[in-house]
Amino acid sequence: MGRRFAVALLGIGAMSLSCGRAPFAPAARQAGASDRPVLAADAGDPADASPLAGLEAKFESLATRLAPSVVAISASTQVLDADDLLRADELNPEKLETLLDRTTRMVGTGLVIDADGYILTNEHVIGEAENVWVTTDAGKVYPALVVGTDPRQDLAVLKIPATGMRPVTFATPDAPLARGQWAIALGNPYGLATAGNQALSVGVVSAIDRALPKLSKKENRLYSGLVQTTCPINPGNSGGPLFDIHGRVIGINTAVILPEKKTNGIGFAIPVTRQLMETVAGLKDGREVVYAYLGVSVVTPTPGQRRAAGLDDASGVRVETVDRASPADGLLKEGDLLVTVDGRTLRDSEQFVRVVGQAPIDRPTDLTVVRDGKPLAVSATLRKRAPMTAAVTRDSRRMRWEGLLVGPVPAHWTGGAKVAAANASTGLVVLAVSARSKFAKDGVREGDVITAVGGQTIGDVVDLQKLVNDLPPDKRTITTAPRPKPAAPTGNAVAATSRD
Repeated sequence: MGRRFAVALLGIGAMSLSCGRAPFAPAARQAGASDRPVLAADAGDPADASPLAGLEAKFESLATRLAPSVVAISASTQVLDADDLLRADELNPEKLETLLDRTTRMVGTGLVIDADGYILTNEHVIGEAENVWVTTDAGKVYPALVVGTDPRQDLAVLKIPATGMRPVTFATPDAPLARGQWAIALGNPYGLATAGNQALSVGVVSAIDRALPKLSKKENRLYSGLVQTTCPINPGNSGGPLFDIHGRVIGINTAVILPEKKTNGIGFAIPVTRQLMETVAGLKDGREVVYAYLGVSVVTPTPGQRRAAGLDDASGVRVETVDRASPADGLLKEGDLLVTVDGRTLRDSEQFVRVVGQAPIDRPTDLTVVRDGKPLAVSATLRKRAPMTAAVTRDSRRMRWEGLLVGPVPAHWTGGAKVAAANASTGLVVLAVSARSKFAKDGVREGDVITAVGGQTIGDVVDLQKLVNDLPPDKRTITTAPRPKPAAPTGNAVAATSRD
């Protein structure tokens, strides 16, 4: 089986990223100078080393302080639901490594966002996973559940059965970043931190507001407004934090252009914004992230096109196509210059996608358009954008446990002929049962509702995760809701089946 390193990769291929530079030349040697190598102790002014020593001490301090808030993520594409793989006390790095060597794995990084074991990472790290584990910097291994995902923004929140963890500190949302400021990454490059000891790398913020349109189109995600950094980010760093020199999270490492030949790798991180923080809070609670859909494709106009429409050089986008039967159909036309959406001025095509995605879908949205040189105000009722990949929400969370696949009982679910509606208001519904499961031998079947484990009521997979982790196997008896009695055939039905 192979190992897959979870990181959004940008293949350089035929791209000409030739940033060649001349090699450093040795300084001219003074007459009579010795060929003896110059050692650090030979420095002419000891004060020259003092700032570097202070910076080194700063990095060491940050590594020690921040590492407990960062975890390595390991995921398997193979279904593994043995009881000992779901209990932290039955796991260690060596056992996990042996297990992962027998399956296709993905590796990534995560950051602790809540002391009760909630972890933020990239969706592409765990999107294809059947099982997920995390390893702390100290080498403690925990099983993890996916409790919420936003595939479009490439974010996911995990839950592990742990308390007293140390959350990261986020920078002020939307705080300006500057080229040249320090950028520090902690993470799990190439899966090397699967046993703990997160790897630290240092660089600077090299650019802000970067967009990756080709990768966005390929992955059907929204990679725009990104932070570009020289901080070495490798496959396996995905989902991990990018810190500033004060130890505050300024981004979520997400994509990288891998080095090829003489080029250096380039890393990209999702910046900390108000929208990011709202999304993360929603994912932690299992809420669905909704994006609005207008139904047009746009391009950034040239300065001449904007001036011809009476606009300044930094506002407006040009409508290229209008989707049939979309909210924009009949309201917008090809060639229109769309200037504002709900009062927010549009600067370019990348920003347009973000602004429309954040627009409401429960009320009309005001649009300002320039058509044939004349301003025009229109109102469109946007609708929910259809996701290409199903997101994990509170209603779709799943957990595998000893041959059972369980999830929340759907709202207004009657359970067909298996579980009465009155008995389905709490608990977890059994979605599938393996014939080899010990619970199958006890009579548990698909459609049953498990209401308690070890005498403790459950209402969510997070409750089940905690009980499986905390209770010994002999204390985990399950209680299921009574099944309704099959209805007796009516007289009419008997007569109908008896008729020749």
